[in-house]
Amino acid sequence: MRSHGKPGAARLILGAVVGLLAAGCTAVITAPVSVSDPVPVYVLDHGRHNSLVLVVEGERALRLAYGEWGWYVEGRTGPLRTLSTLFRPTPGALGRGELRGPLEPACWQAEVGSEIRAVLGFSAERAEVRALATSIEQRFDTADPPPSVSLRLNLEFIVAERPYTLAYNSNHRVVEWLETLGFEVRGDPTLGRLRAADPAHVVVLDGISCAPGVGSAPQNRQPSITE
Repeated sequence: MRSHGKPGAARLILGAVVGLLAAGCTAVITAPVSVSDPVPVYVLDHGRHNSLVLVVEGERALRLAYGEWGWYVEGRTGPLRTLSTLFRPTPGALGRGELRGPLEPACWQAEVGSEIRAVLGFSAERAEVRALATSIEQRFDTADPPPSVSLRLNLEFIVAERPYTLAYNSNHRVVEWLETLGFEVRGDPTLGRLRAADPAHVVVLDGISCAPGVGSAPQNRQPSITE
């Protein structure tokens, strides 16, 4: 008899893996103690993956993301695909995008291709934020092949220098960026549980007034799994 149970079995295996990992996967972020020239930095929580927003030049919100090339750029998704990305290295994708709405996290959902479930807001040194943003944008400007645009995610991607694995996914990359900016992060970010040591850094997303048409959810959201 021909079996039709592979997708269901894959979901069960994936669920078991996620359940086992979830028991201890939390990373706690502590902001720099002293910041002399502060600019905002935001961590966007999309479920089991995160992205980072840097405010540069005082008014430009630059979103940075990292994920698996096949999933983010080529749109090859699904439980079987997820399992293959978890257990063997695959090409990584470095993403960037500019959020053109108001500098209010509550107004960014319409521009972000992944559901924003929560936001953490911090301050970092202006010079360090500028240096990080400049280094990444220089990589995009000199990339060969040139960046690939994802209209679904409102990001453009280049091939990352490091492959994507379960042990190095989008959450690990966000932690790396934060550490570059002087943050301290303790714990395991594998499944995206990034928390602020000080609850005051949790951004309230309700009650913010956005311009008409800004802040509504996009029609095509990125599925929330371990990218």
